[in-house]
Amino acid sequence: MRISNVIFQVADLERSVAFYRDVVGMRPLFIAENMAFFDGGGIALALNQFPGELPQDPGMTEVVLEVDDVDATFAELRDRGVEFRVEPRPVTEAEGKTLYAADFRDPDGHVLSITGWK
Repeated sequence: MRISNVIFQVADLERSVAFYRDVVGMRPLFIAENMAFFDGGGIALALNQFPGELPQDPGMTEVVLEVDDVDATFAELRDRGVEFRVEPRPVTEAEGKTLYAADFRDPDGHVLSITGWK
């Protein structure tokens, strides 16, 4: 068994597609009338336009995007208008390396983090 998709319910598919494609920089795989799929490096991030008002607190879920250079990605996303809660900060250590992370929200309030080892 493996995870194939993570699905976010979104209020406005067009707005969310633009955010993930143009701001975050993810590659679209497939866009339909009420769904869009993005390449998540082995797991697809799917956006599903929810009819009406979103029923849940989207901040209860977090998707982590591992990047090669967390500082460069942070600067690039910030320059594209992403508002981060904090700058990249150490969150854990393993095998002599430190994992740094910074998080932000998409237009519907879903939490995303960028992480990278130094």
